[in-house]
Amino acid sequence: MEMKMTTSAAGTAARRRSVRPRHGCKRRRIADEETGGWASLPGDIVRLVAERVLISGDVVDYITLRAVCSLWRASTDSPNLGGHQYLRPRGWAALCDGDAARPDDAGEITFFKPATGRRLCVRFPSASLSRLRGSRVVAFSSGLLVLLHKRFNEVRVIHPFTGVVLLQLPNMAPTLRVVGATRYSLLHMNAAVLTTPTSATTSTIDAVVAWFPGTRAILFSKPGDAAWDAVILDQGLELQSVLAFRGRLYATTKTSTNILQVYPPTNNNTFPVDTPIPDALGRPSMCHYFLVESDGRMLLVVRHHVVHVTTPTWQVAFKVFEVDLDRRQLEPVSSIGDLALVLGPDRCLSVSSRDLPSISRNSVYCSQYGDVDCFSLGGGSVDQVFSAALDVRPFTIVDHLITYCNHLEWARGLMFHEHDGLHQELKQKIKMQDSQLRLTGVPWKKKTKPSPAT
Repeated sequence: MEMKMTTSAAGTAARRRSVRPRHGCKRRRIADEETGGWASLPGDIVRLVAERVLISGDVVDYITLRAVCSLWRASTDSPNLGGHQYLRPRGWAALCDGDAARPDDAGEITFFKPATGRRLCVRFPSASLSRLRGSRVVAFSSGLLVLLHKRFNEVRVIHPFTGVVLLQLPNMAPTLRVVGATRYSLLHMNAAVLTTPTSATTSTIDAVVAWFPGTRAILFSKPGDAAWDAVILDQGLELQSVLAFRGRLYATTKTSTNILQVYPPTNNNTFPVDTPIPDALGRPSMCHYFLVESDGRMLLVVRHHVVHVTTPTWQVAFKVFEVDLDRRQLEPVSSIGDLALVLGPDRCLSVSSRDLPSISRNSVYCSQYGDVDCFSLGGGSVDQVFSAALDVRPFTIVDHLITYCNHLEWARGLMFHEHDGLHQELKQKIKMQDSQLRLTGVPWKKKTKPSPAT
């Protein structure tokens, strides 16, 4: 019995000795795998690959590369450059889920890149989420998020893919009260981030410009400013289409036949006029002018009316021009090739039909009263691709891109056609969300029921 126990103990000890080397080999094999293969690339080669990825791809691809392993992360620079300089996101659009699902409530934003068809849902970390919930996303410009604090009316500019606050601007409420803006103006705020490229992949923030429908004032603030400055529009001058282009802000109006340079203003706070628009297409009140950037150039799209050939009726048509700001001329564009222009009242996009099969090439998509029309620049025909009365789900990519171009609906978390037929529950939800935004210094008047007569 004693011999059997000894033999058993010896066998157990032998098995333990045989197991330990196997575990040791496994650990060495894992260590060899971590230090071998792609992870064993020299640091200078990793940095070279990262630079190529950043130039040919995007900041998202660069962040993904750095997340492969600790060695790659240590061999590359952080995407947080510091100050007001940042790695430039290129060609992203922010999508909307509808039903008043605001990103500041959900804590996430879905981005879409029309050039590649890539979809990316960005969930904000706890540090960024606390700032996001205290603020409202009012714009997505130059690849950056513009946030307005709901109580203190401070403006922050955040990089959407790193979560870093690139710029924090002062309270705009004092300037808004001076120009006579109200809380309604603040609820319909739109903004643009003006930047200057510092390299092929980086940019620096120059200023943030904000405008408000129904107000004649345009506010702007630069890094380091203690307060916002304002420029007052002429009486009856209302901005129609606004475009940030090469560090400046341009706009068309409903009454002027010129493209205006909104920012920077001149010394006497007037808007310099650039590139007169030809009046051969009809009276300005009968036309609608859209500014859109496409392949690094500025295009002007004019929606006008022509008489139908066979029937004596008016038909909608579009004319495209390339804007030459240096010579102050417009060059007619007969074809845009595989591109398609998506036009909205607040923002316009240029997308490639090669990567989006549902998009028609050489065409213009435009929304009006909740409907979407597609105009072929080659054939001159207009087809209705969406009717607000249908409200068919799931929404197509055209619906999402049109919503992105309708800023007031997009900022509220609504699809572009949802503002017409809001049901009572959705109205209450939007009312509750809007009640959180206040104009600092203006007392909040709570509605009270009148006391019953005695």
